[in-house]
Amino acid sequence: MPTIADVAKRAGVSVATVSYVLNNGPRPVAPKTRQKVLRAIQELDYYPNASAQRLARRRTECLGLLLAGLGDSNFSSSYFLEYIRGISYAAEAHGYNVMLFTGHRGAQIETLCRNISHRGLVDGLLLLGSSLPDSVVLDQWRKGFPTVLVARRIPGHTGYCVLQDYWGSAYQATRYLIANGYQRIGFLGQSLQFNYGVERLEGYRQALKEAGIPYDPTLVSIPPDPRDDPTPHEIAAILAASPPPDALLTDREVVVASILRDMGKKIPDDIALLGLDESESAPFLEVPLTTVRFPKFELGVAAVEMLLKLIAGEKPHPPEVVLPTQLIVRSSTPPKRTERR
Repeated sequence: MPTIADVAKRAGVSVATVSYVLNNGPRPVAPKTRQKVLRAIQELDYYPNASAQRLARRRTECLGLLLAGLGDSNFSSSYFLEYIRGISYAAEAHGYNVMLFTGHRGAQIETLCRNISHRGLVDGLLLLGSSLPDSVVLDQWRKGFPTVLVARRIPGHTGYCVLQDYWGSAYQATRYLIANGYQRIGFLGQSLQFNYGVERLEGYRQALKEAGIPYDPTLVSIPPDPRDDPTPHEIAAILAASPPPDALLTDREVVVASILRDMGKKIPDDIALLGLDESESAPFLEVPLTTVRFPKFELGVAAVEMLLKLIAGEKPHPPEVVLPTQLIVRSSTPPKRTERR
């Protein structure tokens, strides 16, 4: 098998000159010399080593995807598969591979990120998962290593991120319920430690304000610490409000539907239910649930495209991309009747 040294000898040039031709730099090569090298490559049927070429260009042609909290309940389902599918699709379209990294604890993730960037394992990094500490993301941005945060932002800090419109989704959902005659709308939120918890609550409150409906804290449950599913106790507390709610908003609609059923509540006869983050099973329940659908595949594609611009030395503008969501209306939120059973 011929080597680069064989090509250099056949063309009568140095090995470095052959390398410059193969890698289009970093130094220019005279056209006549370039032709001699290309002719020698053809005559010897030489195929350059792909790993060596990537090393010369200081490129791995690989993108890193760090998933934080892979052992959490969210990750045991297919929730994040659409994000990953979009990321994989876009990376492959641009000739890149994707390397998966996982971590859970803050210190572990911090060490992992440091090793990824310092050792040159990948050309850029995508960060996904709500349990990823803000400090890790901010450190990556501060160091200047190409990094894009996926499906969230860090309030008060400017960095490269792609996320869905959490505020708009809650605002649109609340407006829809109000337009259908619902006035007592319960809200089962998430911890305000997360941007999506804050933004959904703000969207909900703004929709109520514009409709002239007073904000009633007895209809709202916000956990002080992160949690996935609302508890039966939380739901019972909202149902005990006076007057009781005629509709519920939640990002855990399938679990909430099950709890309501166990409580003897019928959807939508006793209470309407609208999901803020569509579960794959929501359309297939006995009463198909009205939900907000996130553009997860498109978000993964947009994150890769932003990351590739950073790798190329560009500064994407704007640094934050927010993709709209879609309200899918089904049987769980019919126009409210004047008489409720």
